[in-house]
Amino acid sequence: MSVTIRHQPTMKTQVEREGPTTLKLSIEVEPGELAPLLDKTIRRLSREVNIPGFRKGKVPRAILETNLGRDTITEEMLRDALPAFYAKAAVEEKVAAIAEPDIEVKSFEEGKPLEFTATVEVRPEVSLPQYKGIEVERPATKPTVEEISEQLDRLRDRFGTLEPVGRNAIDGDFVTIDLNAYRHDQKIDEATAADLLYEVGSGTLVPELDTELKDKRAGDIFKFNSTLPEGAGEHGGQEISFTVIVKEVQTKKLPDLDDEFAKTASEFNTLDELKEEISERIEAVKTMEADVEVRNRILEDLIDRTDLTVPESMVAQEAQHRLSHLFNDLQQAGVSVEQYLNSQNATEDQLIAAYRTSAEKSIAAELILEAVAKAESIEVGKEEIDAEIERLAEKVESDIATIRKHLVESGRVSQLAGDILSRKALNFLVEHAQITAKEPTDG
Repeated sequence: MSVTIRHQPTMKTQVEREGPTTLKLSIEVEPGELAPLLDKTIRRLSREVNIPGFRKGKVPRAILETNLGRDTITEEMLRDALPAFYAKAAVEEKVAAIAEPDIEVKSFEEGKPLEFTATVEVRPEVSLPQYKGIEVERPATKPTVEEISEQLDRLRDRFGTLEPVGRNAIDGDFVTIDLNAYRHDQKIDEATAADLLYEVGSGTLVPELDTELKDKRAGDIFKFNSTLPEGAGEHGGQEISFTVIVKEVQTKKLPDLDDEFAKTASEFNTLDELKEEISERIEAVKTMEADVEVRNRILEDLIDRTDLTVPESMVAQEAQHRLSHLFNDLQQAGVSVEQYLNSQNATEDQLIAAYRTSAEKSIAAELILEAVAKAESIEVGKEEIDAEIERLAEKVESDIATIRKHLVESGRVSQLAGDILSRKALNFLVEHAQITAKEPTDG
């Protein structure tokens, strides 16, 4: 006769959904599970605490309890034990937490079960709306007459020649000037230049210079004060006195738009051939932009129609990650956060809010695309990950082994696989969308 012995569970767990992204685990641990943990805590404290008359590790339990107090020892035991009990319960209940738990002890008396709760944030369950057949309009890709003309004008400008004029300067003219800058009696070398060729109205130095240059002619001398921009050397933000000598006024003469110009400015013999090449180039760029825009519009539509709560911890982490990148880029560029905020006409709170909004939208897109991939059984194979690693290695001009090692050590292989999965899911949405093309109308 055989006897099957069934061990009584030493821990009970109940899981409740508190919100779209929150679970509460109510955990009960039997007293027999706690006794050895208490003994372990006492042995550890015996090695760590200095008590006169006793060597470390040789302090009797009763003396330790008298000196430290029973409550202190219990708190030490719980501090070590609660995270372990929570982790065990999370594994058993298949709870994939995305942030540290908020643990609260509900009941604990010697000889009785320990009762505590662990409230955790989890990824939300995404209930997808209809995602096949999304209707979007594809932006026009055929170049307009205006777009072709703009490209031709830019090309003509590159081949334009400067010719002296005897009139006063106007916007668009080029003047040759001697520019001298002083702060009190000190010459400011970084704001001083001789024979400087400057386009009137370009606003590339200080605004007052453009204002003063208008209606001036060769031989004129004038003075004005202006504040140098922040970041313009050691005198940035300071008021400077300028003296300007106008030496020459020139206007740019553009070449005629004909076959001779086409031969000069390109490899083509006729203006029609040049226009055709420009048209094809514009259409290629607009086609790539239209492909991106279609994907964005499809994803925007799906995000707008999906009832989804994005976990706060994910938003905060992603926003902080993006802000850290911004601050690092600013530091490398020698620009302070205050200067950047001034350039954007924004406050620090507005910047943080904008980055949080952007992070929330990005995470929502990621969660939705993951749900689409799951619904359509879209997966990422090892060969796809290998191909992506090879592409990254080519992009940064490094060997594949080095890139792979870096990704593994930084724990970013799963992130790479997630990016590929999202891309494949979005490709699926595009393939099953109803896309209508829009063609331009020339005015």
